[in-house]
Amino acid sequence: VGIGAALGLYRVSRQQSGQWLDSALFALAFALVGARLGYAGLNQAYFAAHPGEIMQIWLGGLNDAGALAGGVVGILIAARIRRISPGRLADLLYPLLPPLAVGVWLGCWLSGTAYGLELPAGTWWAVPVQDESGLVSGRLPVQLIAAISLLIFYWLLELLTPMPRPAGWLFSLAVSWLSLVNLVASLLRADPAPQWGQLRADTWLNLVLVLLFFTLFVWAQFQTRRQAKGSEITTL
Repeated sequence: VGIGAALGLYRVSRQQSGQWLDSALFALAFALVGARLGYAGLNQAYFAAHPGEIMQIWLGGLNDAGALAGGVVGILIAARIRRISPGRLADLLYPLLPPLAVGVWLGCWLSGTAYGLELPAGTWWAVPVQDESGLVSGRLPVQLIAAISLLIFYWLLELLTPMPRPAGWLFSLAVSWLSLVNLVASLLRADPAPQWGQLRADTWLNLVLVLLFFTLFVWAQFQTRRQAKGSEITTL
């Protein structure tokens, strides 16, 4: 995670003489706090008995939906401070997202979290993965598949994204894909997690994020087309 964040900050620093680096650090700090609060919220019973551990991040325990929510809050506050449109600032900080998201999933692979179902012995596509107890077994490579899916999508996005684009378009599409990958991965995960009804809590949270950010993406597309039509009418 640290390596992914560092790579993302380096990418942000290469834009416009690094003037948005402080905003990126601000968003990262809020994302970290949000990730921890999200984890504590999903494990209320434990943290109600141990409230002093809520912000002891070094003990382990982060939540992806909480991280995204915290990061967005950080962007909104930073945009207010810098007096810039939140959508534009979010797009300027987009370079932070790909290496961080991929780094998180690779970190899960190395640390034995967010792992997939155990596969029968001899399955050729099983990947050795440890679980929370440290036991290594051949499992569905959820973490690796998620990391590769994110890497390929973001590479294509940066290669094929049209210019100019409406404010918030790039960030909303990037986060929509991240939330969708996290949603699908949650359906394949075998690590223990709180349940809401028949599904994992993180499945529901990522479903909400997919709907929210894809709606923002569609709205940005609609605004762009409406402005384009208005320009054509004015020209005529």
